[in-house]
Amino acid sequence: MIKRFFTQPSKKYRNFQIIFTILTLNFFIPSLSYIFSPQTAIDQFVQLNAKLGGSQYDPGFEMNSRFWYFLGAANVMTLALMCFLLQFNLRRFYAVLVPLTFMKALAATLWLAGYIHSPEYPGCLSAAILDYVTSAAFVYFAVSAHRDIASKADDVLVPKPCGKMQ
Repeated sequence: MIKRFFTQPSKKYRNFQIIFTILTLNFFIPSLSYIFSPQTAIDQFVQLNAKLGGSQYDPGFEMNSRFWYFLGAANVMTLALMCFLLQFNLRRFYAVLVPLTFMKALAATLWLAGYIHSPEYPGCLSAAILDYVTSAAFVYFAVSAHRDIASKADDVLVPKPCGKMQ
C-alpha cells in the first residue's frame, strides 16, 4: 500500500494527500488545545511576539472570554473538517476549497489588519504570513491534484477517493 501510494500515476495527488494530511492535523490538534487548554495558545502567541521583539502583549481580554475560545475552536475544527473532506474525495468535495481558502485568507487579512493597527505586535504579522502561505498551499495543492486526476480512474489513485460520484 505504501509503495503504491508513492509510485501512483499522479504525483500531484500524492503530494496533495501528504500536504492535506499535515494541514488537517495542523488544524485538528490545535482546535482541541483551544477547547481544553486555551491558555497554551495564548501563551504561544505571547512568546512568539516577544521573540520577534514586540511589545509585551496583554492577553487579559482573551483570558476572560470563553466566547472567543469556543468560536476559535469551532472555526479551526471546521478548517480541519474541510481539509479532511477534500482528502476523502477531492472530486466530490472540490467546491469546499472555496470556503476553506476564504476562511483562512480572511483570518490572514485580519491578522495583517491587526498588525497594521498595532505594529508593536509583530506576532500578528507572523500569523498573517503563515495564514497567507497556508491559503496559497490549499489552492496550489488542491487545484494541481484536481486537474491531474481529471482523466484518471479512481482505482489508480492511492488513496482511492471515497464515496459515490454524483
